[in-house]
Amino acid sequence: MEWSEGMYVIHGLKKGDVVPTWELFMAHKHPLDREPVRALWTNLMDGGGQGALLHRVIDVRGRERRVFSAVQAVAEPSGQVEYVRGFMVDVTQSLRIESQHAAEEAIEGAYGHKALIEQAKGIVMALRGVDGQAAFQVLATRSQHANTKLHIVAEELVNAAADGKAAELLAGY
Repeated sequence: MEWSEGMYVIHGLKKGDVVPTWELFMAHKHPLDREPVRALWTNLMDGGGQGALLHRVIDVRGRERRVFSAVQAVAEPSGQVEYVRGFMVDVTQSLRIESQHAAEEAIEGAYGHKALIEQAKGIVMALRGVDGQAAFQVLATRSQHANTKLHIVAEELVNAAADGKAAELLAGY
């Protein structure tokens, strides 16, 4: 087995630190990813072919890295695999950035509509004479029954109130 310099870096090593072996390669796989990696390689070693997979590597410092691996097993006409080649790309930072953006959007979505939802709750409280929790339940129930996002239901009620039709709309809830 031969590793590129990049392969050593992904594992937290430098060329010459270790002799790359199958055992070393598998020892650095996240325990939950070992079987899928082993299955991919077993399948490829049985007649050749190619495959790819997103999995985790644990480097020598114990840090988890998310990697994308693509492997090609080249077989002789007899079906015997002559050699295997492939590459591994560390996508840890890209996935971290993507996850961070998704989390920021979720937080923004949750708080971005808070004022609108609070305004709609106030309308329900005034028209129905209920507390804040009961008013929220009215809006949430309408959201579920209409299969519509809560902030959309709130926006419809606030707009209806601006047109003097909140009581009429709320009667349909």
